[in-house]
Amino acid sequence: MTAADRQLIQVLPRLAPARCGVSDHAVALAAELQARFGIASRFVVPNAGAPCDRAFSVTQCAPEQLTDVCAALSPSRPAAILVHLSGYGYAADGAPARLADAIERMKACGGFRIAVFFHELYAGGMPWTSAFWLARRQKRVYRRIARACDLAVTSAEVFARWLGGQTAAPVERLPVFSQAGEGEAPVPFAERERTLVVFGLAGTRRKVYPELARLSGALARLDVREIVDIGPVCVTPRAVNGIPVRSLGVLPVDEIDRRLTRAAFGALAYAPNCLAKSGVFAAYTAHGVIPLVAQDFCGEFDGLRAGVHLLSPRTARLADGEALAACSRAGWQWYAGHRLRAHAALYARWLDAADGTGTCAEQDSDRDSEQGGERNHG
Repeated sequence: MTAADRQLIQVLPRLAPARCGVSDHAVALAAELQARFGIASRFVVPNAGAPCDRAFSVTQCAPEQLTDVCAALSPSRPAAILVHLSGYGYAADGAPARLADAIERMKACGGFRIAVFFHELYAGGMPWTSAFWLARRQKRVYRRIARACDLAVTSAEVFARWLGGQTAAPVERLPVFSQAGEGEAPVPFAERERTLVVFGLAGTRRKVYPELARLSGALARLDVREIVDIGPVCVTPRAVNGIPVRSLGVLPVDEIDRRLTRAAFGALAYAPNCLAKSGVFAAYTAHGVIPLVAQDFCGEFDGLRAGVHLLSPRTARLADGEALAACSRAGWQWYAGHRLRAHAALYARWLDAADGTGTCAEQDSDRDSEQGGERNHG
């Protein structure tokens, strides 16, 4: 395959940038693949009723038509396909059986190379929740998809361990990249404003404020002087423990990038073992913002430790100026190993290996891959 006709078909549940995290991930990846490696992306949505942004080249179809559509988009060569898997995007019960059928058909045809980014896996919950009763069905479907793919990619170690037991394909772990810009070098912590950012979708931000209200001592210790709320409209308090809250609403990416570049802290309410799949956490660490999580934890998850890469309630109470500066740098360095270009380089290497070519993708990605994804083999 020549550089002029290298192509990746990206399959996703809908294409609605700025309104869907999976869409934002796919669009940013497509731009980086084109700019850095000359790989064009075509988008396919096997969910005919999903809203799509027509500024992009999008083919909508039923899941049963996916094989024919992807073959038509790549008529003269085997089609390279990247499926963005987020169960509830494809099916109301989070178990996209029709998508699994389509992927198994493509696998049986032999004319497709299939990579799957598992944005999430099966749900979990207590017996009185629907997530508990749907988990078994979701596991069955995810297991079928894992077995049919040629490359499995996911963000968190807990996901990678499960996938490694389901597939013989390589399993790569890359925490998600920031969709709010990336800093080439972080602003020194001493030069940052004593602002705490609450960023993300309305539902995720609503969970943060009750946690912040319980962290009055930590916020005082960190000398937080203002809380800045960024995202879709939701009910926010006017102040938290006397610290004023300023709501800015939805901002352009370049404005979010500018504000994160100068902010000292960012808050989120997320389980420690899933921080690597959080786009909000990625945005904070990409800019050297120190994440403040609501839950204390010991040990390490995805290379992250409280008091080293982020602050928890306990470590926030113990932090001083030198420790905060080190935490800002450590979080940024952790993020640098899996930034956007590392994700693009992974798929470029995969395409090159399948085509038997040795292109600049291998050379350009050497630096990134040294710190980037961790590989497991099932």
